[in-house]
Amino acid sequence: MELLQVLRRGLQQVTGHGGLRGYLRVFFRANDVRVGTLVGEDKYGNKYYEDNKQFFGRHRWVIYTTEMNGKNTFWDVDGSMVPPEWHRWLHCMTDDPPT
Repeated sequence: MELLQVLRRGLQQVTGHGGLRGYLRVFFRANDVRVGTLVGEDKYGNKYYEDNKQFFGRHRWVIYTTEMNGKNTFWDVDGSMVPPEWHRWLHCMTDDPPT
């Protein structure tokens, strides 16, 4: 039964990122692949996720947009790309995501 749960979770990760190509793209960009619930998207196109099964501090994350202000940001990401209202949510200062 344990093996089935592991395989199901792995398949969910691959399909949740747009198939094998999307999975590998996320893995090579972030060195980590997670599955969570999409909470929202900011004005720049960054997507914010949450998975309460993860431990505190690793249960919220952002997938950055690949282009910002006409600049390709696929490999060049930095924390200043997160708006202040989403920063509050990411760092657990509030439990309510901005709308």
